[in-house]
Amino acid sequence: MVEQALRLSVEDRTELVARLLESLDETAPDPGHEAAWTEAIDRRLQDLRDGRVELIDGSVTMGRAREAVAAAASRKR
Repeated sequence: MVEQALRLSVEDRTELVARLLESLDETAPDPGHEAAWTEAIDRRLQDLRDGRVELIDGSVTMGRAREAVAAAASRKR
């Protein structure tokens, strides 16, 4: 079964993972949840396209986060 799943396209594997994770959720799905996420994604994408925000490389972001955590930790000492 796993071998078959690994032969699927990226899109199909993504859909499979989403449906499997959804099947593990024991709560009733919120009908507005998906719509709210779609709206947030669309808004953020439009902000990017309109130049209101810019992408920052993940390694840069993680470096900044590490520096902030280290600075906060040193202030507590």
